Amino acid sequence: MRTIKDPVVRKAEILDAAEKLFNEKGYAKATTEDIMEATGIAKGTLYYHFKNKEDILLAMIDRQIEQREVSMRRIADDKSFSAAQKLVKVIQLLSHSGMMADGLYENGNSELHQKSFNRSLMRFTPIMTEIVEEGIKAGEFSTPYPQECVELLFCASELHDPRAFSWSKEVRKRKEEAFFWMLEKTLGISDSAKEKVNRLIEKPWAVSEK
Repeated sequence: MRTIKDPVVRKAEILDAAEKLFNEKGYAKATTEDIMEATGIAKGTLYYHFKNKEDILLAMIDRQIEQREVSMRRIADDKSFSAAQKLVKVIQLLSHSGMMADGLYENGNSELHQKSFNRSLMRFTPIMTEIVEEGIKAGEFSTPYPQECVELLFCASELHDPRAFSWSKEVRKRKEEAFFWMLEKTLGISDSAKEKVNRLIEKPWAVSEK
């Protein structure tokens, strides 16, 4: 007798299987037939939930964006951190919890990559802007363009994705230093805010000598 599962549960199973297959075989080589075999479902069940393989990948990305958004919100709401500390922790979250989207960097997938980037930008920008605005009120940041600065910095963070650019270790380190320099200048970060950040992580910013 065929087992009928809750649509939410079934959809999650399909995404879990697809993520594993995309990691093992690559997005281009993994097929919808592979996914059906891994989940033990019929073609009709798969296409009831997803239009095609691209739709599966985008749903997978949306799920991971939601997971990041939850973690980001947790950081933003943590009263034990200053705004500058929150911002750096969010940047660390975005750079260290890599999204399973290797298929986006395969030849011919520029449109998929753009869709993924747009989704991330729209979901993460409000929380990061909220943190910057909190920092402005606290005197940690000084910028008349909180949202625009966040958007520009988010775009700049793409340079650090190893799947998009094969930088050497030395080049990557220099770009990371440049990113924090740009962050400092763009947001007008105060020395007191830098000191709080430096107590939290390995010093990304130098404090001006009086």
